[in-house]
Amino acid sequence: MKCAGFIWLAVILVGNLAVADINSLFEKSYSDLYQEGRCGENILNFFKRVLREGEDLSALQMVIVENKGLTVFGMVNAEMARSYSSGRNHVDEKNWYHHVFAINRSGVVYDFDYQIKPTPEKFRSYVENMFLIETECKNPSSGEFCAGRNNKLKDYEISVYAARDVLAGVETVVWRGSLEKALKKLQP
Repeated sequence: MKCAGFIWLAVILVGNLAVADINSLFEKSYSDLYQEGRCGENILNFFKRVLREGEDLSALQMVIVENKGLTVFGMVNAEMARSYSSGRNHVDEKNWYHHVFAINRSGVVYDFDYQIKPTPEKFRSYVENMFLIETECKNPSSGEFCAGRNNKLKDYEISVYAARDVLAGVETVVWRGSLEKALKKLQP
């Protein structure tokens, strides 16, 4: 029994070491791999770097967010997006046709467009900050440009792909569902 407990502890420690190494690679990659408006390419280049550095690519997945509803004209509305204007970096609201980020098996998100510095963050916290810190539309038919938290939860679709498959050109969906279902699936 002691041996099984030791092996279990070793697996946890090695898993945490891999996460620390991937976090470190993300921090290094955040500036030198970043291309504005190229979230998918940023993630693919990050996966390639992880592989080159000998880290475990099977610990990572690519996530695509799309708006399958009509809010914000079918675009993904991000609240805490990386932006550069007037000679400075800042966080801004942006709208994209889709958005791509990476997630590890511990639920930590790696997004090159999130915040103004590398911010690996747990999925729930990331989603709340990046997409959901928005009040509901008071009168959606008034022409007011807003999506509202509840609409985003049901309209935004998450598609998850294994990183190794994506790099091999095989894009088989591991999981797909609404943002609301994704948050329930990844409790707490």
